[in-house]
Amino acid sequence: MNPKVMICIPTAEYARRADFYDYVDMMSKPEGTLSTRAHGQSPARNRNLMIKEALKNDCTHVLFIDDDTVFPPDMLIKLLAHDKDVITGLYLMRNFPHQPIIFDRSDDLGRCSHRYLYEGDTGLVPIVNCGLGCCLIKIEVFKTMPEPWITLGEAEPDHWCDDISFFNRVRKHGFKLFCDLTVLVGHMASVTLYPAYENGNWYVVYDTNGTGKVSIPMISPAREKVA
Repeated sequence: MNPKVMICIPTAEYARRADFYDYVDMMSKPEGTLSTRAHGQSPARNRNLMIKEALKNDCTHVLFIDDDTVFPPDMLIKLLAHDKDVITGLYLMRNFPHQPIIFDRSDDLGRCSHRYLYEGDTGLVPIVNCGLGCCLIKIEVFKTMPEPWITLGEAEPDHWCDDISFFNRVRKHGFKLFCDLTVLVGHMASVTLYPAYENGNWYVVYDTNGTGKVSIPMISPAREKVA
């Protein structure tokens, strides 16, 4: 059976940058691909509404893409080719040290550990959890699981999180998760730039409000070129 994908954008009016929609338009899509965009303050409710639309339209897959991601044109085609229950592209946390948003271990409480990247890592890798920012999910996942599929506050009562708890339940229902490390996805971020002077040299400091900062040498032309 040919795939019929529902592309779901859960926060339609809050795009971090307008060019996100250019990437959506440039993405290669199988014939019959549909798309829907939800409006509202709750990403969980928005996702659930779009899942229902996919079910009503007899779709085979749901592709969730967050409107702060930048993805290659062949992302959907490459993810579909793997024929997995759940598969994500690779993108990173916005805050330094920018861990991959994929996880390879989970404890009894559902807490997950990042799946880090090492020399030689590439291709398709199994994972236990991921984000919903660029994730392709077979419709059988939603047909098997009870509603509401996506919730807020399930993992942590005071935390705005809708992905970790969902995929913990997905895994308990017997579905397998994977990441294609060749599908490289950008994650739009805000950064504060500081000048810094250390040991007689000037640097540019990138601060993402993470657990550390990155400093790079300031690039200046030779003095004789600006004299």
